[in-house]
Amino acid sequence: MVETLKETFALAYENHQKNNLKVAKNLYREVLKMNSGHFESIFLLGTLCAQSKSFEEAKQLLYKAIQINPNFADAHNNLGNVLKELKENEKAMISYKKAIEIQPNFVPAHNNIGTLLLESNEQEKAVSFFQKAVELQPNFVEALNNLGSALEKSDPEKAINYYEKAIQANPNYVEAHYNFGNVLRELGEYEKAIDCYEKAINLKPNHIKAYNNALFTILHVEKYDPSFYLLKAKKFRSSLKSINNNLLLKYQFNDKPKKLKIGFVSADFRQHPVGYFLLDTLKYLKNKNLEIIAYSNSLEKDNLSIKLKSCFNSWHEISNQNDEEAVNQVRKNGIHILIDLSGHSAKNRLPIFINKPAPVQATWTGYLASTGIPEIDYIIGDPYVTPQENKNHFSEKILCLPNIWNCFSVPEFEVKINNLPALKNGYITFGCFNNLRKINNKVISLWSKILRKIPKSKIFLKNKGLNNEFTKKIVISKFKKNGINPDSIILEGASPRHKLLDTYNKIDIVLDPFPYSGGTTSFESTWMGTPTLTKKGLQFISRCTESINRNLGMSDWIANDNNDYVLKAVKFSANLEKLSEIKMNLRKIALKSPLFDSTLFAEQFKEALWKMWNNFIQKK
Repeated sequence: MVETLKETFALAYENHQKNNLKVAKNLYREVLKMNSGHFESIFLLGTLCAQSKSFEEAKQLLYKAIQINPNFADAHNNLGNVLKELKENEKAMISYKKAIEIQPNFVPAHNNIGTLLLESNEQEKAVSFFQKAVELQPNFVEALNNLGSALEKSDPEKAINYYEKAIQANPNYVEAHYNFGNVLRELGEYEKAIDCYEKAINLKPNHIKAYNNALFTILHVEKYDPSFYLLKAKKFRSSLKSINNNLLLKYQFNDKPKKLKIGFVSADFRQHPVGYFLLDTLKYLKNKNLEIIAYSNSLEKDNLSIKLKSCFNSWHEISNQNDEEAVNQVRKNGIHILIDLSGHSAKNRLPIFINKPAPVQATWTGYLASTGIPEIDYIIGDPYVTPQENKNHFSEKILCLPNIWNCFSVPEFEVKINNLPALKNGYITFGCFNNLRKINNKVISLWSKILRKIPKSKIFLKNKGLNNEFTKKIVISKFKKNGINPDSIILEGASPRHKLLDTYNKIDIVLDPFPYSGGTTSFESTWMGTPTLTKKGLQFISRCTESINRNLGMSDWIANDNNDYVLKAVKFSANLEKLSEIKMNLRKIALKSPLFDSTLFAEQFKEALWKMWNNFIQKK
């Protein structure tokens, strides 16, 4: 009997080491039938259950192992990992600390505590635990990588150092390459960031986030043309695997509906540009021959989420659903047209679209480029951002709305427009409130040329990235390299939206970045009476402000090239009377234009949806 138990355990352990988890699991159970208190089998079966994501069973087994041997640090650490997976973070922390109490130099527990703290946005506390892990085990790759993550915002240079050390210790450690790319992207080192993402993808061909971030970053680099981008986007699609059709529900849509069922998939039903674009449009869409359904991929909610939810006929949370469950949810609801609102931005659910949850699919507003997914039938644009001659930029067919690709919801609070600030200041203040990623070295070089040509002029940048002092120093140093005195640069971090909009009262002219132009910011500056000077671009993301200006009848605020951009900035700055007139009248003009006419836009959008559906029925 004893020999049989030993032999069975040895065989179980051997299979466990070889990753034959199912065989090992059964053998451990055989041992426990012979001896229900066999500690090693209880502990290892619990660990194995955690490996195979049977967390509840793992939890019970590991608690039992600790009852038998309360001073075994590994059991406490592994239990902590299981509790963390079960979202029982406070209990997980207790387990990790117990492991360290038993064995003060137990490296994995130090790293795991740091990870918990990092997830709770307690970066400073996390750093000390990661540093202790690295001190105890200098080549502990996971801790080196985590230390980089903890330092990304406060000290990007140190973060880079730790990512480089992690890669040196293990050149095949995927997440270090990926995270290294993220910090380089934030520092404006776009091409180096793309290279890091490519390395992560080469090591892990189905690394969805690396693809997402690489594609998003490519859009920020002027030298990459749309064909290069589309090639990479199609490579992303080829990395995705479809779900076995036998696991999916059959379509349950009505062929001849009185109301089309329209599903919207997003993680941004909140205080976010997508939320701002949707609110007024949804209010009017709901009253048309449509049934609109939300598929929310984020548990993050705010006051705008509540307002948006009231605009939908029904609302489904899918953040905790896997792709198969999400596809089946959409099919069960009988959706006719499913609209992606994220593209390759954060928390997207693009992989579900390759399985065609709805017979017609489109991408709109959240990401202004091709998804690379041919199963998404349409990208929704307008005559300016997506002219038909650019159809080769997309894997999707272009569907142009008559006037503008989007309509902005009028803010539900009043912000007064003040007099042109230059009249009081005695100098021109240019501004840009876009994401700092858009403000690349070429943009800064061109803006600096404008500042040098216009005496006493200043540039005002405002973005949450400027909450960080290190980032501010980098921005100032880039302008200094272009001959701009720091006294001419005003930098301000994030603020509540009401204050953000009011800050446009400190700006005379907005300078649009390139190749990634403003979208939300250009609508907001328009609403605040501040005109935006933009430059013609080659693709959707480069033409947003151009579309806005054309819809406002302000084509003269669209520059043909860099030289024209500078000439127009100088010309417009010299005419304060005209600028003042624009400041006082632009909001009134905008409110009568397609930019803010949600009733018109909703009607046009509804017509576009029915056009998509009728096209499908005719081809069926």
